[in-house]
This record gives sequence, structure tokens and C-alpha cells, in this order.
Amino acid sequence: MLPKKTNQRKIKLNFENTLITGPKKVGKTFLVFDFLKTFKGKYKYIDFADYREKDFNFEEIDLVIYDNYDFSHLIPDITTFVISQENINIEGFRKVELKGLDFEEFFAFENTTNINHCFDRFLRLGNFPKIFNEEYFKDEYLKETFELLPYNKEILSFFFRHTGEKFTLYQIYQILKKRMKISKDNFYKSTNDIIKNRVIYEVNKFNSPKSPKKFFSYNFAFRNIMTNKKNILHKFENIIFLELNEKEIFYKDTLSFYIPEKELGILVLPFANEEGAKEKLKRVNDVKKVEIITISNEFEIKNKNFEVEVIPFWRWRFAE
Repeated sequence: MLPKKTNQRKIKLNFENTLITGPKKVGKTFLVFDFLKTFKGKYKYIDFADYREKDFNFEEIDLVIYDNYDFSHLIPDITTFVISQENINIEGFRKVELKGLDFEEFFAFENTTNINHCFDRFLRLGNFPKIFNEEYFKDEYLKETFELLPYNKEILSFFFRHTGEKFTLYQIYQILKKRMKISKDNFYKSTNDIIKNRVIYEVNKFNSPKSPKKFFSYNFAFRNIMTNKKNILHKFENIIFLELNEKEIFYKDTLSFYIPEKELGILVLPFANEEGAKEKLKRVNDVKKVEIITISNEFEIKNKNFEVEVIPFWRWRFAE
């Protein structure tokens, strides 16, 4: 008899202290998220492999989840799930030693009744639950990718953490040398490699090459795994920058981006309103047109000195 179609593992978790062990990507974290779908209490998830600061305040929390646990912090005196790649034991914890999907589980996960086709996919794709639940693993995938990038991790994480912000390379070097041992020559060589290979992009201030530069990441989502500090403006600027297909892009004090060949200015204002946009335009000059790119807002602005278009991102992106 073929198994019932489901996206659940055979192993089930209960509301009790539980240690989940197994090799990387066998579905330990997925198993926990599957449990949380029907969990009615309040929980806190802490990943010890996360680059962000961690909050160990468990007031009014019913369940704590320690992922990639490294024993650097005590297990709290409340119900806890501990996830580890190492085959460890913790006194007082039910232990679940997890493997990848067996074929019965894989077939139950698959959206097909053709068992031959399913087995072909099983052979080709392997037994990781991740392939069915990518949405739960975006941060993990980013962290794995970050670790594979062949550059100094302290330097790289600084750029990812500060995308859209303005620094000179000398300022960055002064900051980093307080955190790590690195010579100026090695810092500049590493930074030049990162920029040359377009992992990080630098944007100069127009007609002022010695001024601080803006730096953008080839994937704006890396900022998510580096800091808890949210900055929608810098993230949105990074998105806009990656969509621009121009040979020369600069910024000005009055403009997010400036494309001199077109005499075009771009103002990135995620939640722009008419009054705020008009105030920013008062300082803009030496352009033929300004595009104000928002997340969703759209309105008209009249300006006697240059053309102004306020346009949502999706419309800007797909404009002919």
C-alpha cells in the first residue's frame, strides 16, 4: 500500500525536552518547524551559527529552540529543543537521531502518484527534506554560501553588514584592524579582490573620487544573516542598484544614484509621500529627469526645472 501524501516525517516531536542529532541537512530544523505548525504556545528560536546578536530573554516563552548548539550558553529551565550535528547526549533529554528521508517518506512528500518517476527523482535528488521546504532554509543557504566565498570573512561580513552605507576604504581598515590582525596591504588586496570579482560593488560620489563610497552586495539578502538592524532604505537601494544596467553610476548628496550619460537622477524612497518627495527635490539640480522609486506609492509631482516621475518598483523594473 502506497503511503498517504504528506509533508511530515515519520518521527514526531512532543512537547518535552528533546535533543535532535544528525548530519547536516537531514532535516533536523525542518522537523522542529513541522512541530511548530501546530504548536499553540510562544517559542523562541536561537541559531548558534547565526552572525546576529542573540536574545536570551525567555520571559513568557513556553518553548526554546537551540539550533547548532555549541554549549556556549546554558540550557534554560523551560522546555527546550536542542539541535546538533554532533552525536551528543544531554541528561534528561529525549534523543532523536535523525537520518535523511527514506523512500517511503520521499514518496509521501512528492506531488506524484507515479512511483517510477518518484524513484528516479529520489536517485537524482537524494534524501534531503530541504528540497521540499526551501522557505524554511533561506538563512541557512545564505550562511553556507557565505562560508564558501573564498575571501576574508571579517572583511566580507563588514561589507554585507553595511550595504548602502558610505565609507572610505581607509575608514573600513581602521575599524577592522581593531577587531582582527591584518596588515594594510592584505586588507587592500582582499578588498580589491572582492570588488574586482563583483561580490561587492563600489559607487563613487560624482566628481569626488576621494569622498566616501557606497558599497552594495551582489545579493542584498546577505545583510539579513549579518545583523538584526533593519534598514529598508539601504536594502532597497541595493535592489535598485543591481537592476541598473549602466556603465557609470554615481551618487550625489542629493541623489541615491546619478547617471551622467542620461543626466538622470534616481531617488530611492521606499515609502515616499508627496510632501517629503518635494522637499528632497528642492536640493536637486543639474539633471534632466529624476525618477523617484518607491515600493508601492505612485503620485504626480510638477517641477519647473526637470521632469519628475514617481514610480513603484515593479512598474519601473518592467517599463519599456
